[in-house]
Amino acid sequence: MEEKELIDSSLYEERFQFKTRRSNNRFIVCVLAVLTLFMGVRTWWVQNYGGIVVDGWSMQQTFQNGDNLIMKYVDENDELRRGDVIILDVRDYPECGSTDFLIKRLIAVEGDKVKCEKGNIYICYAGSNAYEKEPLIEDYAYYKTGKANYSFDEYVVGKGEIFFLGDNRQNSMDSRFKELGGSHLGDRLYKRSDVYGVVPTWGIEKKDLIGVLFFHNFSKIKATIKY
Repeated sequence: MEEKELIDSSLYEERFQFKTRRSNNRFIVCVLAVLTLFMGVRTWWVQNYGGIVVDGWSMQQTFQNGDNLIMKYVDENDELRRGDVIILDVRDYPECGSTDFLIKRLIAVEGDKVKCEKGNIYICYAGSNAYEKEPLIEDYAYYKTGKANYSFDEYVVGKGEIFFLGDNRQNSMDSRFKELGGSHLGDRLYKRSDVYGVVPTWGIEKKDLIGVLFFHNFSKIKATIKY
């Protein structure tokens, strides 16, 4: 009888409402925390990564025309590694015409020397006096008419410069300015400061999945890789 009277009392009603409000408040706090975390992660992601639409064939077979990729923005303080897939901002180069961005493979950096003999890339690394005996391992390189038909003379990478190539070695305009039609620039190499972003390794390995899941969230640039 006493329990029934308690249940019917206003005190019980107040306690019930208090517990309900407290439960609702906890739910709202949890939802707000999740939304705040999501927005924070999304803001960080968009500030650090961007989308690329591949336009052309000079990175074949690594990338195909029309591929959607993700790049990580970089500045001059970020370390670049030989072998990185880099995005270059060439909007300040009149020689590049309507091309705004390039996507290529970084081969050599400041202080290096590089040459190619029958499709084999050799590097004399900065601080060394001799070329490496073994050629660069390039599982990504593609030669339409065979490696033996592809060579170029030595390039010395000067202060603040970089040397890059397209993976499709016989169909790419890149750093080879000594060759007719080998570069947009007729007498010099591109600069380290031209590098706008890097396609991360995981972005290459999972490019199909990442493009579907995340690509629509990014501001996109068209990276020309043919000429």
